[in-house]
Amino acid sequence: MRCDLESIRAGLPEQHVVFAGKLGLELRPSVDRVAWAQLVGHLTQATRGVTQGADTLVAWLGDALAYGGGKYRGRIADYAHAAGLHATTLRNAKLVCARIPLSRRRDTLTWSHHCEVGKSFSDPDEIERWLLLAESENLSRAELRRRISASKKTVQGSVRSAAEAAPFALLRELRAVERLLQREQPAWHAWSPDVCRHAMGEIEGLGRFIDQVRERASYSHSSRAS
Repeated sequence: MRCDLESIRAGLPEQHVVFAGKLGLELRPSVDRVAWAQLVGHLTQATRGVTQGADTLVAWLGDALAYGGGKYRGRIADYAHAAGLHATTLRNAKLVCARIPLSRRRDTLTWSHHCEVGKSFSDPDEIERWLLLAESENLSRAELRRRISASKKTVQGSVRSAAEAAPFALLRELRAVERLLQREQPAWHAWSPDVCRHAMGEIEGLGRFIDQVRERASYSHSSRAS
């Protein structure tokens, strides 16, 4: 049986549903397990039969599945099958609804915009920033996705650059220590055996570092030779 969104909205149980809008569903805090399961079942059947507003039904299901921090759990694959959806669609809807509360969703944006942001970020401030950007610049879903992808590549590149620079920063410090030792050769050449034994304890970690570097360098060389 085919039905429209307004008739589905009118059939929602008022004792359990506070609000049902274009971008989501707000449930009362006292919905028990049985009532929750009945509501999810009702929504899955309605989603299969809806003629328009499928995104809204997916958002409602996402909020229902994320209700109470996900305290009521069910088989998303079964719900998706009943709704005529792919399981990934429902998993993403639950994730997006958990990350973006209904109060922070923007009516000027589509559910798809919220999915792009909610799937990409978990930090509330970052989510808010991207929703505001999409709204203020009137970005299409495709452009929003492109911007997010470009931003992530930039961040990943910065992290990679920092990781690649780290060994050279350590090597600079080691070269500085080597120069210090060269300058102070007369002093440490004159150390007594007791002072030398104490020094060995102090630089034990440095000794392990040198041994491991030597071992890895030797392994790398033998691997190339073979």
